[in-house]
Amino acid sequence: MQENNITQPQARKRGRPFGSTASKTRERLLKAAEAQFNAMSFAEVSMERVAKTAGITGAAIYNHFASKDELFLETVKNRIQIYNQTINAAVAGPGSWKDKFNTLLEAVTPLQGNSSGFPMIGSVVINRLQQEPEKFREIRDLREESTKVFRGLIAEAVDCGDLPKNTNIVIAGDLLMAITAGATNTVSFYHPSLDNMMPIIDAVKVLLGTGR
Repeated sequence: MQENNITQPQARKRGRPFGSTASKTRERLLKAAEAQFNAMSFAEVSMERVAKTAGITGAAIYNHFASKDELFLETVKNRIQIYNQTINAAVAGPGSWKDKFNTLLEAVTPLQGNSSGFPMIGSVVINRLQQEPEKFREIRDLREESTKVFRGLIAEAVDCGDLPKNTNIVIAGDLLMAITAGATNTVSFYHPSLDNMMPIIDAVKVLLGTGR
């Protein structure tokens, strides 16, 4: 009898989706985690649920994140890093502080709106920073990087005479960031019928006097 030499295909191991790299899997996990941390309380989010949403097995997620705390930390860090890259690129070009702020606003407002309620994560972050400041120090450091951009815009506004010389640059910068990062997203939540974020962007420009 002739021996059958046809090689049978090996069964694919469960875990990482076929054709996926570790970095792509990690990216999907962070995206799935962000959506879930925004949609429900921290206690309700499970590693297994995040893994399933990302298309991998519940056990495989631990190849990327050792615990839910680590997953949460990395999710927030990833979001802030994207935010920081965006705002730094926005103010890198020429123009007045108003021009730079308008560019920044137009760049980050859709980003905030598409994050499905990132301030919900933000409230948890504030609580965790208060409870475990050392554990979440990396988040505080990343936020400090964000504030430098907004404080820089305020400093430029003071230098050119658009703001009084006695303006508290630190407080004013933090307020400007709060308006840009949180308030716009909150308003978009209460106006879900808006097709895009431009009405909100235009309103902020009017209120801050940066519109052309």
